[in-house]
Amino acid sequence: MQTRTLFRVVAIALTGAAMIGQPRASADKVNVEEFYGTGLRASTVTGVSETVSDCGDGNNATNISHQTRTGVVTYTGPIQGTGIMHGTGEAVSNGLSDNCQGQTHNGFRVIDTFETLTVAGRTGGAVVEIVGRGTSPGAGVVLNESRLRILCSTGELRGIHAEGTVVGSASSTGAASAFQVWVHFGHNHDVGFDFMCRDLDR
Repeated sequence: MQTRTLFRVVAIALTGAAMIGQPRASADKVNVEEFYGTGLRASTVTGVSETVSDCGDGNNATNISHQTRTGVVTYTGPIQGTGIMHGTGEAVSNGLSDNCQGQTHNGFRVIDTFETLTVAGRTGGAVVEIVGRGTSPGAGVVLNESRLRILCSTGELRGIHAEGTVVGSASSTGAASAFQVWVHFGHNHDVGFDFMCRDLDR
C-alpha cells in the first residue's frame, strides 16, 4: 500500500487584541500561513548509562539510570522527498530510565540540530526539541510518545513556529519514529532559545 503524505496550507488572519476597557479603533491583521504534514525521524546513536539510584530495594537488577546518547538524525517523508520536514543533523538526548518496580519507563529530552533543514519548502538552520516519555513492553525495546517543537531557526526559517507530536520506538543504538507537525510562518515567534542557533547563523 502506498503511503500518502498529508500536506495542506491555509491562510489565517491574526487580529490584534484591543486593550480592556477601550473600544477597538483598528485591528492589525497579519497574513499567517499554516502548514500541516507528516514525516519520519530515524537516528543512529551511541551512548553511556550512569546509575543514579539503586532503588533502595536490595535488588541488583533494579535501578534508575541517566542515559546520554549522541549521533546522527534524519528527517524524511513517508514518500521520499515529500515530507514536511527533511534534513540530516546531529542528535543529543538525555533521559532518566526507572525500572524500580520491574516495569521500565523513562522520560527524555532530545535536541536535533540541523545546519540545513527544509520545512514546508523553506530552508535554513534549526534546532528541534523533542520531549516525552516511554514505556518498555519487553527487554531492550521502548515505545515513545512525545512532543516536538522548533526552538530557534535561521535563514528562510527565521521566525518559524512549529509544534507537533511524535510516536515511535527506540533501542540503545537508535530510534525510528513518525511525526506530525503544524508550522506557521508570517509572524515573529521567540520561545527564548535563540542562543541555541548562534552557530547556525548565516
